[in-house]
Amino acid sequence: MDVPSYPLSNSSSTAASSTASRLLRPPLRFARGIRHSSVCALTRPAVANRRSSPSYVLDGAVRKAWTISELIRTVQASRRDGDDMTDTLPQPPDELSPGLPPGPPPERSSSLDAPAARYLSAEGKRLATGARALQHRIRELAPEAERRGRLSPEIVEAFTELGLYRACAPIEYGGSALGARDIAEIARALGQGDAAASWTFFVGTSLRMVSAFPKPLVDELYSRQQGHVGPLSAGGSTFAAVTGKAVRAEGGWKVEGKWTYVSGNHDAAWLFGGAAWTDGDRSGHALLMMDPADVEPLDDWHVAGMMASDSNSITTTKPMFVPDHRFIDMAELPMYLDTAADRFAGLAYQAKTRASMMTATVLNMAALVGMAEGALEVFQELAQKRKPFSPPYDTIAEMASSQVAAGKAKALLGVAGATVLQYADEIDHLAVLGEDYTGDEEAQGCTDLAFAGQLAKDAIDLLLRILGSSGMSLSNPLQRYSRDAAVILSHGAMRLESLAEISGRRLLGQPPFKMFAGGLQDKGAQK
Repeated sequence: MDVPSYPLSNSSSTAASSTASRLLRPPLRFARGIRHSSVCALTRPAVANRRSSPSYVLDGAVRKAWTISELIRTVQASRRDGDDMTDTLPQPPDELSPGLPPGPPPERSSSLDAPAARYLSAEGKRLATGARALQHRIRELAPEAERRGRLSPEIVEAFTELGLYRACAPIEYGGSALGARDIAEIARALGQGDAAASWTFFVGTSLRMVSAFPKPLVDELYSRQQGHVGPLSAGGSTFAAVTGKAVRAEGGWKVEGKWTYVSGNHDAAWLFGGAAWTDGDRSGHALLMMDPADVEPLDDWHVAGMMASDSNSITTTKPMFVPDHRFIDMAELPMYLDTAADRFAGLAYQAKTRASMMTATVLNMAALVGMAEGALEVFQELAQKRKPFSPPYDTIAEMASSQVAAGKAKALLGVAGATVLQYADEIDHLAVLGEDYTGDEEAQGCTDLAFAGQLAKDAIDLLLRILGSSGMSLSNPLQRYSRDAAVILSHGAMRLESLAEISGRRLLGQPPFKMFAGGLQDKGAQK
């Protein structure tokens, strides 16, 4: 596959070019915030505050960038004059666009979304368009998928044929290596159909992490991709308190245990799981690549929501052997993630550790935004057809309370969506610069994203409440959106209160917890 070449501004750049690239950072928050009327998306200072100057460098001259107040005044003046705002929004000149890594080339848009959409690629748009085309079929098959406990074979085959499971695989192994904004748009589109479908796509994006491991493991991982239907890898209990156990043996490790929440395990070619390892007087935590033939799936995924995510446990029935090349010491995980850019092209592998792990949170919150959009679509359709129990209107759409609910829901998901896509764009931009979030920024970012997810769920629940008891029918997608959203937001790495405590400790000057990234514990530090 021919890969277009772009100049890179990564960790290998000179100090001078690194300094210049920071000055060239575009105002990612401007256009989308205005379009969604989301002032919160315009003003979040986390990363902007650590950049040394809000200026651009062009032809040797420093030119002042627009401030938020200048932007708002200009936009207000444009509205008063009846002008189209496109020409007055701050657009960094083409000469200031940062270098982009090799991979599917992002396409610049001339719309109001231009600054925010700079990292959307043609391949990402193709996959998002394909995902939208599957929405209604996914929604139709969702009740059956819940009963089965996993997606229908038809949808898994459609995902495979479209290339969704390869979206984050390295270009060098036949994938697309898409960045955060691209996969956020895909997750959002799938979420409009059904949450479990979007979650299964999320399972496939785990290739971003495992492809960064040593070449012998990665070669064996991709040796099974030809003709495989489903995600190439799935995993569970990597960062959990309870994992498997591994003891040193000749040429590898003797492993046994149980791994929970292994989403997508029935359709995966390989399974990953955490293990507490011992080697003489040494010990630590590891991530293991396991052959599905060596473990047994358990029928223990019986929950209130996300039933179709195939998140049952797996267990060993006898000790199994895992060779050394399938064993990754968790203490070395940051090194592998931070050096992936030296091996692979594409935005997926330019992101550093914190940004890379935060991409998973972005993806899941984008799915929640899509679910809220899907819920609003269902509500709009049903409100035109159904007669309310009370008051005596001909249709639910005529009720003032329904109109208020629809307006509020649209605002909630708009603010949530603006926040999620802002972070997606920021992750891609940091990847281009070869930079990462600080611990404070990452902690607050995860909290912001979980709050955005809660806003999306609030929108779903508001619509469900207004629709009435008919919305509780198992044949009605609204109740499934609500149940699934509750389960997603109960995930250990996505609970708002837990994430707020992690960031709040830092805000109040308390010693920070030992965290890895993305709201996950640092298992590598637990010796």
